[in-house]
Amino acid sequence: MRRPVFVSILVLWVVMLGWLVQRTWRPTAEGVVPAPRAPELGEQWMGVYYKDHKVGYTRESMTADGDGFQFSEDALLRVTVMDARQTVRTHVSGHATPAYALSDVQFELSSGVGNLTASAVVQGAALHITLRSGAETTEQTLALSEPVYLPSTLRAAIGRDTLQPGKQLAAVVFDPMTLKNEPMRITVESQESLPGGGNGVRAWRLHEEFHGLQTTVWIDDGGTVLREEAPMGFTSVHESAEQALHGGWQSNDAALDLVASAAVPVARPIDDPRHRRRLRLRLSGIALENVPSDDEQQRDGAVLLIVRPDAATVESYPLPYRDGHAAELAPTAFLQSDHPRIRALAQTILGGEHDAKAAAVRLNDWVYEHLRKVPTISIPNALQVLDMGEGDCNEHATLLAALARAAGLPARVAAGAVYLDGAFYYHAWCEVWLGRWVSIDPALHQFPADATHVKFVNGDLDEQMAMLGIIGRLGIEVLDDNTPGAG
Repeated sequence: MRRPVFVSILVLWVVMLGWLVQRTWRPTAEGVVPAPRAPELGEQWMGVYYKDHKVGYTRESMTADGDGFQFSEDALLRVTVMDARQTVRTHVSGHATPAYALSDVQFELSSGVGNLTASAVVQGAALHITLRSGAETTEQTLALSEPVYLPSTLRAAIGRDTLQPGKQLAAVVFDPMTLKNEPMRITVESQESLPGGGNGVRAWRLHEEFHGLQTTVWIDDGGTVLREEAPMGFTSVHESAEQALHGGWQSNDAALDLVASAAVPVARPIDDPRHRRRLRLRLSGIALENVPSDDEQQRDGAVLLIVRPDAATVESYPLPYRDGHAAELAPTAFLQSDHPRIRALAQTILGGEHDAKAAAVRLNDWVYEHLRKVPTISIPNALQVLDMGEGDCNEHATLLAALARAAGLPARVAAGAVYLDGAFYYHAWCEVWLGRWVSIDPALHQFPADATHVKFVNGDLDEQMAMLGIIGRLGIEVLDDNTPGAG
């Protein structure tokens, strides 16, 4: 039997690329939008590399369109998962005003499975968003107090007056993949020789902070991006179209398996991990203050103690839950728990069951039994997963969380790492409220989940982006229960 492969990192990887080239900026009161000037029209190509392996390319284009501009951004990524080459494509296009403010934007992600389309239109003081998955359409509206920008259009407006050491801009980012606004801070650090540029090429180094992540960007005087270094070892480099499309690719035999390369090996093996109820670990390489400490895992310095309850001791109550946790009961753009299909399926699965604990078990069983276990590169939403009938841990967790919320059971997605065959792999599962938050894993068919599940974040895809500051840096040491754990 082939081992299960958890490919949360691939979804996060797609999000990372979107964060690099497809985010939109809305300057706050602290920011300054340069006065409009003639943009650098045309197209720009960049090669995308992961630890010196070429994994894709991006293309950005801007053309005049009446008084404003039309822009498009395309990306292609190639990865290997379980010895199979997979290709992911993203496309962003839209229109901007003469002052570079966004008028409308369309986003598409395709990977053969889990395809997603989203669009947004600025109307007055609101951004109207439509998410399409298969035949299903969901909508939401975000209030805007100021214009919205894409980096390709905003950077086109950057002039020499803005490029000053110490200059800071505060911004709010709208990501068309997460459908959320988040704050960002950009600092102009200095002008220096471009790393790897050769021939003494000079560029401005910018430091960007977003969701706790650190990115370094080098741009020229005209605002053209020459290089970006992002978390997880990703680098984008300015290239010609010919080089971006055809140069630097590894042969199929040398293709990089991103999942395997990001695994965290441990020296001490864990016996019978799927039945482990208690585990002590020492973490390193990451910001420890951001590691959650709650009923299931407690951190003391660098040492994390994970204790999972026996199923027989888990509390229960009658559904629907009415004593709080409104956020974990509410529908979201990706957890469409209020959709008639999701509600109807939850009712069918439960068959009149109103005990919260029994309902959690039934929903977990159903998702495990009805979703085929296949590596899937997607930005999952519950309706899409229901139509696909397959996926990895992300799809399992997304569908289970939506079904639980539809049943009146507070639920949220957790992301972190799980132990498998001598290493920790990045993974997603669910937590449900049963008098306390209890981890359950529909991909591994566990209630409660075993103690090798190490949680780093809770929430939707925008919250899971915090994992990007962990992947590639995390170190884990498995401690004997009698081993002193100095912080």
